[in-house]
Amino acid sequence: MGTALSPDEPPRHPTRRSALALGALGLAATAGVIGIGGPDFPVTRPRESRERPVAVSRTALERRRVLGSAAYVYEADGKRAAYYVTDAFGARLDRWLTTWTEHTGLEPDEIRSYGAWTRGSGGSWHHSGEAFDLARLTRKGRDVVSARYDRWRGEPARQVRRRQRLYWRLAASLHTEFADVVTYLYDAAHADHIHVDTGRFGPTGAPRLIERSGVQVQAVQAMCRHVWGRTDVQINGEFDRVTRHATATILREHGGEGGLDAELGDGVQAWRAFMLATVSHA
Repeated sequence: MGTALSPDEPPRHPTRRSALALGALGLAATAGVIGIGGPDFPVTRPRESRERPVAVSRTALERRRVLGSAAYVYEADGKRAAYYVTDAFGARLDRWLTTWTEHTGLEPDEIRSYGAWTRGSGGSWHHSGEAFDLARLTRKGRDVVSARYDRWRGEPARQVRRRQRLYWRLAASLHTEFADVVTYLYDAAHADHIHVDTGRFGPTGAPRLIERSGVQVQAVQAMCRHVWGRTDVQINGEFDRVTRHATATILREHGGEGGLDAELGDGVQAWRAFMLATVSHA
């Protein structure tokens, strides 16, 4: 999937402060950032990229048969296979899986996907080797977590609730590395996988909230409802007053050791703290 590009946003100062420092969130230096805020609450705001996908040959990419320590399986035929990505994108995938495993204890032995690089003219980040379509994480042939909404949406209500909770924790883990995380809420074409790419901030930029992004905001709202039980939050794609209040409350009560007195839009640190809290919220 390609990513629509937008002009840079002006930096916005956080409305609250926190004693939680940058190092406590384990963030590396980020390319192309705007640094604001005080020493007690560093605020990192990567600029949005203006780059568009550029098609590359498969031979220019890294050939991989594993993701982390898990084998790669092509979901369409159920066979172990190779996939092709840039070195930087592959490193992000590995970091994502480490985050998922460390914060959930749910370690897969297979990553099932509908693919990464595909041949094309450059209209999609798949053509650049900087996108991945995640279907399922499995262990010993059983689902650890499934992004196959097309399969489980018709299950009994209690089972669907369990599946959704895991699904949105999975999406939160992906949001620690990728700004563009496209779920079943986007369209029917994503009912069988979650798409991720690095188009919005480039290969090294850290994700943060873009309030005008309906895709991001819908995901946050779904996490509030399905993981945190905030049924007052409506999944409407608008970062409205209720969503703003709910996410700030979650950050204050669960955003790292001692909580984080910030709003979700206050840069990379607040975004990452919210996502890690959501991944960990069993």
